[in-house]
Amino acid sequence: MAILRRFLPVPVLALMALGACDLSPPIDTEGGTPVACALRGASDYASECRLVEMDRGVEPYFVMHHPDGGFRKLASADTPAGLVEFDGAQRAESQRVGDEIVLSIGDDRYRWEAPGDE
Repeated sequence: MAILRRFLPVPVLALMALGACDLSPPIDTEGGTPVACALRGASDYASECRLVEMDRGVEPYFVMHHPDGGFRKLASADTPAGLVEFDGAQRAESQRVGDEIVLSIGDDRYRWEAPGDE
């Protein structure tokens, strides 16, 4: 019985930690701009990601939030997308495809309407 009392809190704490995972806020509360994305090599795009500008520190940067809690940090640059990787091992590549911009990082792709020429 002493063993039961000693180790009973471990599973209870583990269940509480797993329950906290469900309490994360929905991605649409992150603010920012909705972006169509095809994550982990998916062939179809879905409007599930959000591009949020972070204005903290010396120079602003961007965070592309994924619906599963993942994210990519991006910095402004002179590229078709106007963005490159901020940190991380994988390089960002972007191109203009018709009226859209496509940004690729590893197996993830993001797509949004290109700004009009003024």
